[in-house]
Amino acid sequence: MVREAITSRTRRKFIKSAGVAGTVALAGCAGNSDNSGDSGSGGGDGDSSDGGSSGNTRSESYELTFWELFSGGEGPIMESIVNKFNEEQPLDTDAEVTINRQRTPWNEYYNKLFTALSGGEAPDMAVMHAAYLRAWDGGIDAIGSYADTASMESDYTESHWDLVTVNDNVNALPMDMHPIGVYYNKDLFEQAGLDPESPPTNWEEFRQAGDAVVENTDAHAFTQSPYNDGFGSFRTWSTWVKQQGGSLYDDEWNPTFDSEAGMNIAQLFSDMTGDMGWAPATSEDTWGNNAFQNGTCAMAMNGTWYVAALSGVDDLNWGFFEPTVGPNKQQDKVWADGHSIVLPKKEGRSDAKSEIAAEVAHWMTTQNPSWGAEAGHLPAANSIYESDTFQNSPYYDKTLNKYVEMAEDGDYFYHPKVPNGDPNAQNWYTWLVDIWAQNSEPQAAIDSGIQTVSNGISE
Repeated sequence: MVREAITSRTRRKFIKSAGVAGTVALAGCAGNSDNSGDSGSGGGDGDSSDGGSSGNTRSESYELTFWELFSGGEGPIMESIVNKFNEEQPLDTDAEVTINRQRTPWNEYYNKLFTALSGGEAPDMAVMHAAYLRAWDGGIDAIGSYADTASMESDYTESHWDLVTVNDNVNALPMDMHPIGVYYNKDLFEQAGLDPESPPTNWEEFRQAGDAVVENTDAHAFTQSPYNDGFGSFRTWSTWVKQQGGSLYDDEWNPTFDSEAGMNIAQLFSDMTGDMGWAPATSEDTWGNNAFQNGTCAMAMNGTWYVAALSGVDDLNWGFFEPTVGPNKQQDKVWADGHSIVLPKKEGRSDAKSEIAAEVAHWMTTQNPSWGAEAGHLPAANSIYESDTFQNSPYYDKTLNKYVEMAEDGDYFYHPKVPNGDPNAQNWYTWLVDIWAQNSEPQAAIDSGIQTVSNGISE
């Protein structure tokens, strides 16, 4: 195996991009062998100082540092997967392999990962959102350098494989996909005179449902993001922009969302907290989540992960419907991103240890149906979709079956993998919160958004 050299060009690119990530707060979701290589190649540099291999063959032991960012309902599930690995030793190797899991809150996670990479103290494995795989490609070793990705490809769904592929290179192994949908309060629907078992399927029905809630109950109709944040607002806004046929970026990654479609949905956000009266004009970050969970907001747009939070709320009678209900719809399109497992670049890590890490990543992403069944995500592995664990998930009939249906219909578009900057940065999208809070007119806000995102990518 030939490990890809860290060229000066990629180093500059990585430092440039991660430097942007290091200056902004991240938020959002919350949001996976056949080794063809010679296991002994390059193994002679095994070095216990890298926190891993204690020897140069697989007859010895390896401790893999693994960084992840999961909390809420996802954290305990990932912990159980790691514990299962350490107890069962499932790899086909004589070596003892253990995972040393280290969790960091995701609003600190990428800053910490960047600092570790810069200081030569990167973990052996790390979770990374697919949206970062282009901007961070100088900081990670392509998984294909240590594993036969051609033989692995059929283990995963085509859409998940596409998610981790950048310029025809497979940069990671996919864990899941986490698109968004609409969660709704069945009791409020009934109070509003609506059929709680027949949620909206198009704009006309969605508009009628929201108006009925406002007219016939004391509740609010809708929140564009339970966290009322910029990134969460972008998921909803971009979904409806794409449904109108609008674009987000051109082929050279210049933002193009100041189009008629972009303007239409910006105006809709303004109207929802204005003339339509669907929600208060507020920038309070906890408003939407509190209102939906205490039963004073009828509908909330959020990702797959929301089921874990809602399952712990007593007396909340909720349902779920597909978010393909935007106005003037030309096509079904729904925002999605996904978690993946990468091998961060790390000086001194032996090739043998990197090959072991790639095998572990493959096991984690293909042999653990609990990640989908209990965390609510769309699993990456083809085999998991037909597994009893996934099919019998308590969330299957609530949300997963509809997420699967949208995947089979090809409805998802990926959160843009921009070449530089931080595509999950809150400050890239605060202009959407400004519209929602009536702090800015839609046109001025979009102009500000174009400038902010352009600057973020070019810095």
